[in-house]
Amino acid sequence: MLRAAHPTEYRILATPVPAYAARERVVVAFDGEEIVPETVEERHGQRELRVSTPAGELSFSLQAEIEGSAPIPWMDDPQRYAATSRYVDVDAVRAFASERFGGAEPRVAVEAIVRWIARSFEYRPELSDLDDTSTDSLQKSGGMCRDYAHVTIALVRALGIPARYVSVYAPQLQPQDFHAVAEVFIDEQWWLVDATFLAPRASMIRISTGLDAEETAWATNTGSGVTLRSMRVDATNDETLEIESSDEWVQLR
Repeated sequence: MLRAAHPTEYRILATPVPAYAARERVVVAFDGEEIVPETVEERHGQRELRVSTPAGELSFSLQAEIEGSAPIPWMDDPQRYAATSRYVDVDAVRAFASERFGGAEPRVAVEAIVRWIARSFEYRPELSDLDDTSTDSLQKSGGMCRDYAHVTIALVRALGIPARYVSVYAPQLQPQDFHAVAEVFIDEQWWLVDATFLAPRASMIRISTGLDAEETAWATNTGSGVTLRSMRVDATNDETLEIESSDEWVQLR
């Protein structure tokens, strides 16, 4: 639930991409009264809900059952994901990435990057600030999932491999929350990597995809005076899966 002290425009990215076979119910309400948001299909098929409200409380709820997979019907230019972006500073890590991971085959290099981050970082959300870039997270040697994803993307891009940021639902993640991972483009396909090793990649559900967290935030708003009053995420899977190792290659379906 979000509370705004002034009239506000919201954009919400929290529904699975429509390629999944899903039975879902989305309810958006303002001060307890259900309202109908505008739904806009964005890049990669992700659905953005847009709503404008006066001062007051906005709530969003989603219930969905998903079966099967969501083959990716879209393919934009991978080179869009090869350079510096808002939260990913490629130039700052280019020399380090080349020295430590350069020279290896792309798959081997990515596996080494994921293992290095997993060993070198502490998963401590209290270290993370909203404006942290990949460079900030490297200096802190820790943070939350968005920081792990940004650092992964920066190091992979520094080796000339396109990499992008993905917001997902992650069954078996504890505690439950929205989760951030990375996809890398190798052998003409996108592959899912997650240096946190907090949940199985095979059961993750795509919500949104972009250059970094700037394009994939679950909620954005205009103006100031908006506070998050409460939030609950609960994603479950029919079967318990093992968390894959770094050398097991998984595609987000």
